[in-house]
Amino acid sequence: MATAMALALGVASGAGASGDFGCAPSWRLGLSDYECAGVPFLSARNDTRTNLSWLMMEAGGGIPKEAGYPASSWETAPLGHVFLTWDAMRAGFWPGAQAEEQTWPLPAYSGTLCQTLASGGEAFAAALANTPSVSEAERGALVGARRNLKAACDGTQEPFSWPVSVTSPAGRDYLAYLKGARAFYAEDFAAARATFRGLEDSGQGWVAETALYMQARTALAAAQVPAIDEWGWYDNTKTDAALAAQGQAALEKYLRTYPEGRYASSARGLTRRAFWLRGQRPQLSRAYAALLERESTSDPAAAHLIEEIDTKLFFEAAGDGEIDSALSLATWDLLRLRASEPVMSERRIARLDAAELDAQAPHFAGHRALYTYLQAAQAFHVRRDYAAVLKLLPDEARKTHYTPLAFSAQMLRGLALEALGDSNAVGFWEQLAKGADPRFQRPAIELALAHHWERSGELAKVFADRSPVQVPEIRAIVLEHVAGAATLRAQAKGATSALEREVAVMTLLYKDLTRGHFADFGRDRALVPQSAGREGWIGGWLRDAARAVPLGNFTKGRWQQDFACPALAETAQDLARDASDPGALLCLADFYRLNNFDSYMAGERWRGREELGGTPSHFAGELTDRAAIYAQVLAGARANADQRAYALYRSVMCYAPSGNNSCSATDVQESQRKIWFQRLKRDYPKSRWTTRLRYYW
Repeated sequence: MATAMALALGVASGAGASGDFGCAPSWRLGLSDYECAGVPFLSARNDTRTNLSWLMMEAGGGIPKEAGYPASSWETAPLGHVFLTWDAMRAGFWPGAQAEEQTWPLPAYSGTLCQTLASGGEAFAAALANTPSVSEAERGALVGARRNLKAACDGTQEPFSWPVSVTSPAGRDYLAYLKGARAFYAEDFAAARATFRGLEDSGQGWVAETALYMQARTALAAAQVPAIDEWGWYDNTKTDAALAAQGQAALEKYLRTYPEGRYASSARGLTRRAFWLRGQRPQLSRAYAALLERESTSDPAAAHLIEEIDTKLFFEAAGDGEIDSALSLATWDLLRLRASEPVMSERRIARLDAAELDAQAPHFAGHRALYTYLQAAQAFHVRRDYAAVLKLLPDEARKTHYTPLAFSAQMLRGLALEALGDSNAVGFWEQLAKGADPRFQRPAIELALAHHWERSGELAKVFADRSPVQVPEIRAIVLEHVAGAATLRAQAKGATSALEREVAVMTLLYKDLTRGHFADFGRDRALVPQSAGREGWIGGWLRDAARAVPLGNFTKGRWQQDFACPALAETAQDLARDASDPGALLCLADFYRLNNFDSYMAGERWRGREELGGTPSHFAGELTDRAAIYAQVLAGARANADQRAYALYRSVMCYAPSGNNSCSATDVQESQRKIWFQRLKRDYPKSRWTTRLRYYW
């Protein structure tokens, strides 16, 4: 019944919506493809909702003063203060909107026709109370009958009786209205429309106004019926266009008759629904443009508007001329600049070429700066003509304040300078940082500076006194992936940020071990505080809400299980004296295994070359993982029988049970695993490792 007819019919946008489940952004700027986390400027990389937000703020006076990053959580920790998923942006800019949706339990009949049952009942009772010609007895009977409409919303089949005691002309109009409302809630739309149409000229002002409004609402609800299949899936191409047109006409009549009426705001919203149901995308685009221009950027309703636009305007592929308002068209154009052409409604959307963008110029009348930015963005992302970007976007890096669009232009100019290898790029970033909003804009500039200095061989500038790069996550990434031993030791002792200090110690000790600096490990181990814990995922410091860096693994970690080993400190001492000691090597490998260092080693190899931290590490030596340790033990002549058997056992177990190598980034063929298995069974038949191993994978 009524519960099956959703009013909102909202669906997750296919225009670049981010689910925010385990989002780990690429730590670089200037990407030409969608990512789950966006940047604080207009970009092809961003979720369409993020770009819409920046454009709305541009039209509405800039970033709200009260906006900020949401509290750190497992969702926001990997973003630092550099990136924003839509969910994080929504929580930081419009916390009121999120609070509304987190209300539990949900209001009765939420998302159905009956969601107005309670509020409509209150309005009905208030209107009756202001109608003196309806007696108290009739009023009580009518209010009781209004309460009984709940049965229609609940889908019960109980007989419904109307009060026969209502005989006054005014009372009978109210009663007739109730009959129309019951038909509406029961989804008998034809009966409801006929009833409301008959009340349009009622002498009771509330009844006449509400009946006209309900004619529109009923027609639009009826227009959606063919679009909903037996499984509840919605297809907007199957709506009843004639009914939608009738609903639209009723809305227009209502707004002409009652321009300041009690339902005027709702009627304007339903007009957008009528455009959507009829497939009138240009009209819908213009309606949204008007809203975007006047919506307060600090109002929680702004978040709802952005999501409505994303769902209703961008979810399906737009044809030529279907989106013709500047802010919406700019958002659509940015989506079409992505390197991987998006697929909307099973249709691939072609990248935006320069000729098509030239033809759009009339749509951007009054938005010249935005149009120029789009031209520069097309040159940057599609044509890779970085010189053209510089010609289109003049240097304005010395301002004291930047609107979202002005900041976007300067960021694109800086990225073009970097792409051209211009020596002025770093000075440009340093100037731009001075006037940038410290909450959102400056962190992106700090990423650009760190990225530049990493690639120019000036890594020390990231950590210099008074360095403009102060975002802890940026500095921590450089430490984890690129810094040499001297830098790590210096930051381990002198960093002001706890995160930076702990990451420096973690990385230093980890690389001491994995690069064979065993004597250094013995000395550097003193940097671990006595209070250090083992909580947190190794290598997961940026993803953990508590920013836990498990330094305690080096002092309190597990160091043996079935294979007899001394504590890690002693193992390191043994290897410092003799780096090929097979027993010590196997104990080191067990320390890695028991404390989840395999994941950390794998993470070293996953970083993209263009990301922050993607250049070769300055730490001397090559990574030696568990697979390499087992191979070294088996290739040498010093291991005893038990050590060889254990190395064979562990070599095979690297692939258990998935068949994928958990000990190294490089797999060996199944035939090689079979050879290890057979050698263990043949050469060491009485070994405890032989009896344990039953399969190879």
